[in-house]
Amino acid sequence: MPEQQVAEYLRRLPLFSRLPDGELAELGDRVRTKQYRRGETIFRKDDPGTHLYMVLDGAVKIALPGEFGQEALVAIMRPGEFFGELALFDRSPRSASATALEETRAALLAGDDFLAYLESHPASFRVVLETLARTIRRLSDRVEDLIFLDVPSRVAKYLLDLARSTGGDGNELTLTQDELAAFIGASRVSVNRVLGDLERREIIAIRRRRIAIKDADRLQKEIRF
Repeated sequence: MPEQQVAEYLRRLPLFSRLPDGELAELGDRVRTKQYRRGETIFRKDDPGTHLYMVLDGAVKIALPGEFGQEALVAIMRPGEFFGELALFDRSPRSASATALEETRAALLAGDDFLAYLESHPASFRVVLETLARTIRRLSDRVEDLIFLDVPSRVAKYLLDLARSTGGDGNELTLTQDELAAFIGASRVSVNRVLGDLERREIIAIRRRRIAIKDADRLQKEIRF
């Protein structure tokens, strides 16, 4: 990808959006872009943490692998979001795995370059801290949902939350039933049963690797606290 185009992509990321053109171009010289196929592993849990990743196009799932092949879905990263920063701060191995959910292009910035950038641009620490705070809040909400909500409520709540984070309740969501089950901490069978019921009542529509919300108001009423 040409350097100017890399800089234009970086400009869209909140972490770098306020940089002067000259500094943005200098940072762009240190960034490399990489294309990932759907289902391709970006890094695995316990891999060395060497780079910050920024999603330019596509989607990436962050998951915790289980001992017997199962996984707990932590987050889905969309264009404009970054991930992999934790391992850069404490030089520890990766705490989770990252996999491309669809054809994805990411910008990679080496850890030393990222830390040097933060040291020379203290205001950017605020963006990083806000991102970390959102992550902690999201995980706290997950724990609360697991304790207080039944499976139908967790399914409805997550679908609505994901739709809002991707730009509106009418969006088609790139999500398989297995990924949804992993995220809300339920079996695929129980999630499939809930989704089938919602589809029969024309609240959602299920397509291959897609779930579309047809009636957000009715879906909201499925959340029972």
